[in-house]
Amino acid sequence: MTTLKELKKLFFSLKIRRKKSERNNNTTTIHLHGSNGFYIGLKLILWRKRRRVFSFISAISGCLLLLLLSSVYFPPPTANNLFLPRHSSVRHVVKGREALEYNFEAMFQVPASGGNLGRDLWSWSQSTFYYGCSNASKTFQTADIKTLPDRYLLIATSGGLNQQRTGIIDAVVAAYILNATLVIPRLDQQSYWKDTSCFAEIFDVNWFISYLSRDVEIIKELPPKGGKAWIPRTIRVPRKCDPTCYETGVLPVLNRTQAVELTKFDYRLSNRLDTELQKLRCRVNYHALRFTDPILKMGKLLVERMKMKAKHFIALHLRFEPDMLAFSGCYYGGGDKERAELGAIRKRWKTLHASNPEKVRRNGKCPLTPEEVGLMLRALGFGSDVHVYVASGDVYGGEESLAPLKGLFPNFHSKQTIATKEELAQFSSFSGRMAALDYIVCDETDVFVANNNGNMARMLAGRRRYFGHKPAIRRNAKKLYKLFLGRNNMTWEEFSSRVRTYQIGFMGEPNEMKPGKGEFHENPDSCLCQAKGIETFEEKNRKDAVKMSDEYQSIEDPDWIDVDYLYKIEEFMSD
Repeated sequence: MTTLKELKKLFFSLKIRRKKSERNNNTTTIHLHGSNGFYIGLKLILWRKRRRVFSFISAISGCLLLLLLSSVYFPPPTANNLFLPRHSSVRHVVKGREALEYNFEAMFQVPASGGNLGRDLWSWSQSTFYYGCSNASKTFQTADIKTLPDRYLLIATSGGLNQQRTGIIDAVVAAYILNATLVIPRLDQQSYWKDTSCFAEIFDVNWFISYLSRDVEIIKELPPKGGKAWIPRTIRVPRKCDPTCYETGVLPVLNRTQAVELTKFDYRLSNRLDTELQKLRCRVNYHALRFTDPILKMGKLLVERMKMKAKHFIALHLRFEPDMLAFSGCYYGGGDKERAELGAIRKRWKTLHASNPEKVRRNGKCPLTPEEVGLMLRALGFGSDVHVYVASGDVYGGEESLAPLKGLFPNFHSKQTIATKEELAQFSSFSGRMAALDYIVCDETDVFVANNNGNMARMLAGRRRYFGHKPAIRRNAKKLYKLFLGRNNMTWEEFSSRVRTYQIGFMGEPNEMKPGKGEFHENPDSCLCQAKGIETFEEKNRKDAVKMSDEYQSIEDPDWIDVDYLYKIEEFMSD
């Protein structure tokens, strides 16, 4: 078959011959007419060939366009692009009074309403039958009997506000174990945030000393020795050190030197202690540690302003800062840019192994994205009219990553939006004081939510249990990971039903965690009492809750620490 290229050559050749014949006038009329006829025939053949080629090209172009549109509107269900916002594919359609937030990814359509779940979203019906109980028993030795003279314990805490809080609590218990006088703990001023605040600038030091006076003798500074200042012996105790560990490792040195300073003091005391010592922990955490008046006043003002906006509100502790994500080793679909940025930050911690993002996320170790938190809350019944206070640092991805959450919950607030710069001026240069303001709002909110299981999330979960089991939502990260991954292959009704099922045992209800499970600061079971004769849980629900809680504890890292100060992680791991 003659090719198109060959026909073109033949056509060009005939054109030349025709011109030559016209110039020389040597060709007869019959020959000329014959050439013209042949020339017209060739043009017809070429036209038909071109038409076939153009039809073939058009068909190929149509297929490519169809594939491109399919990849945009129907991404593969295995895609792990969980970080990049999808707000470009969402539109609001109003039908009468009902608004739907349409997500055109498969069948997944997110309603603006949380729906009617037949229960109170803002409290637990059985919570009034529980109360915090941390008073010492009659057998507990008081400070005037137990404390020995000339035996001083100093503490250097480590990390940010809530990590340091764990150290302060355990310092009191350690002093009691060692029969020593406690010197007011020294706060960490060298961590990531470089906060220069001392203990008395964040906590009410006089109240702290007074409230614990029957338990441990506490003084503000180490007295001089022989009229001169003296330097105590410094020791680093192992993590999770139990009372025997202190008695064999610290007490002999204390007896010789009379003053010992324990450095990098956080999580240096065993999670499991006898009941009397656990109750002492609760007295320190829930009663003795009180913020200074300026912090309390500003914190209460923030709470009042939130309550003026709505009868109920959610406080969300959103840990999605670059440092947090880099340390976790998680990947959120941001491509080479994200890998390069977070990889550079991760290099600060030389002892961290190479990350396996898929494994980390599969094991439930990754913080939820802002979008995932929003979807979880909507599935649990919170509609778009709910007001949300967000306690957060600088979110990775900025407004772009916050956009899906704000789309789901447009009543979006923070301390910067409900207070003026002038009101926050005395706190804004100190990360610990700013964190204290968020702590107060998260404590006073109707529902507390965390996208992680860091120190602040644990502390507040335990505190809210102690003071009446106020709802505190933790994410069942291992289960939710799979659900978020495949959500484009299911309807909203199926998705929301599964979220509610997976979150049983993660909502802050009474008895949802077994005694002794998790960190004591998160589950202070020794300090929780129940009214006698009250049946607080249907048996089936209680078993489901305990089962879920056990699974949750099996996937969590018991030594997870706030990333703000993880530049010291090498020292933690070397213990």
